[in-house]
Amino acid sequence: MSEPSETAGPPVALIVEDDEDTTALLEVVLTQAGFSVLTADNGADGIELARTHHPTLATIDVTMPQMDGLEATRRIREFSDAYIVIISGKSQEHDILAGFDAGADDYVPKPIRPVELRARLAAVARRPVAGIIEAAPTWAPADVDSARSAFLQRVVAGQPIDTSSTDGVDQEEDEEDTGQDGREGMLEVGMRFVGGWIEFRGLRINPARGIVVVDDRLADLPQEQIDLLEILMYAGSRTLNGRQLALRLRGQTEETATTTSVQDQRWVEALVTGLRVQIKDDEASPRWLETLPNGRYRLVRPDLSGDDATA
Repeated sequence: MSEPSETAGPPVALIVEDDEDTTALLEVVLTQAGFSVLTADNGADGIELARTHHPTLATIDVTMPQMDGLEATRRIREFSDAYIVIISGKSQEHDILAGFDAGADDYVPKPIRPVELRARLAAVARRPVAGIIEAAPTWAPADVDSARSAFLQRVVAGQPIDTSSTDGVDQEEDEEDTGQDGREGMLEVGMRFVGGWIEFRGLRINPARGIVVVDDRLADLPQEQIDLLEILMYAGSRTLNGRQLALRLRGQTEETATTTSVQDQRWVEALVTGLRVQIKDDEASPRWLETLPNGRYRLVRPDLSGDDATA
């Protein structure tokens, strides 16, 4: 177990890892990013260091003797709000979700890619990595968006969300466009809620932190695309047109709109196209986002084949 010097200044990063090579790599990456690094090769020592030194960031290996990383994460999360990154050679969906369920904020599969890890640190800070290095003494993690966090809690609890028809709802929707938003609609299309994350077929979003992960890889999305994805996720099984999406993105209604419906349709079409490119979703055979005629969008619904199709 190693500890940093007592001099004040850089934020503290904790590495809990029993593999010396991985520890050395993480030390280099985190030191270059401006952190003062301390290390532990087992979960018990890691918990004690976290309790004593209050790290800003912690990386925790899953597979360790005596106490695994998931249990160490749960115990650290009881008293610490550090940004916890699980490091693991296991990258199956259930392994990743178990990490989030234990209280982790992110999940990095081995082998570690230094460039990718630096990018994730930048996402935590919501500023360029260079800024972290140049301003290390004053760097702090991004504040969690408390409003978005509270909103997710209400959705998970099944409380109704605003579905006002003043945002451009087509009153002559086809029957195929009916659906429900909020918790029930999200569960209907197969979403799961894990801690502060929403998971949808390998696509995960943490609304409170503005982080999107696609198949275990951080997606570096512009804020407008993150906001669009968040709106579509909360829409559940509902179909929304471009006008509705645009108004919700800007927090407007038909009465306060500053653009025309045609302008909004074109804007949202461009946003959806860009989002598809970033998350690698094929429009012809979509995995997540479905485009319908007349500029309408929805999440891909479950495949009701076999017995379901004839029910």
